[in-house]
Amino acid sequence: MTFRFETARRWLVISLCSAVSATLVGCAGLGGEKADDSPQSATATNNEDPMRFRAKVHTELGSNYFQRGQMAIALEELNEAIKLDPRYGVAHGILGLVHADLGDLPKADASFRRAIELAPNEGDVRNNYGSHLCRQNKAKEGLEQFDAALRLPLYTTPNVALENAGSCALSASLIRPAEAYFSRLVQIQPFNSRGYQGLAAIAYKTAKHEEIRKHVAAGLRANPLTPELLFYGACAERKLGDRAAEIGHTEMLKTRFRDSPLNEALRRGGCE
Repeated sequence: MTFRFETARRWLVISLCSAVSATLVGCAGLGGEKADDSPQSATATNNEDPMRFRAKVHTELGSNYFQRGQMAIALEELNEAIKLDPRYGVAHGILGLVHADLGDLPKADASFRRAIELAPNEGDVRNNYGSHLCRQNKAKEGLEQFDAALRLPLYTTPNVALENAGSCALSASLIRPAEAYFSRLVQIQPFNSRGYQGLAAIAYKTAKHEEIRKHVAAGLRANPLTPELLFYGACAERKLGDRAAEIGHTEMLKTRFRDSPLNEALRRGGCE
């Protein structure tokens, strides 16, 4: 698994705390809804429009079916949500994810743009739209969405946007922006290995082997352990001539991630 593939897979992950009920999924509520341009939490309020509440329930169901891969039912639920409340931006945002997964990119883009129009202060919607744009090789537009999410004071998962933004920038060879995003991720989550993995990937791409060694060492003291960290570490030690350290990373990769394609990449000399 290359770094690019892993980030592409990561872009499929949804942060659903703003899209589903706090009661059902254990997410912290974002507070009552005051206007259409405020975060469109799925937590019910006493004076909430009953049509909005019903739309949230159908959006919640659609989100769950999407995560299970039941796309036809997800579409039914999300379309019902939008029929009940056409101005519920979160429903449009999840619908965009479904269309994207089904390969209908024009409909996905239209749904995401409508979601942003209706819910500009919903960080998860912007993060998911940014991910969609980056997967279409529109890094500049995608990074604008991630940056907009990161400016929102009520956005509760900035680590997700930072990781996605760093991965998007790196895949587009925007080295300085990528480094800035991953460095911010390390600052706010020093025990999250994803930031160090991103910095190691940048150093790998720019052939800075001592920096790879440093970032891999920091990443291995954090969580989660990933095959990418071990791959970068093995490659760095190979280039630096530390055979024992190279073998250590390689053996751990084989033991902990037996099915990872990176094992074969190392065997074939894939560090070049």
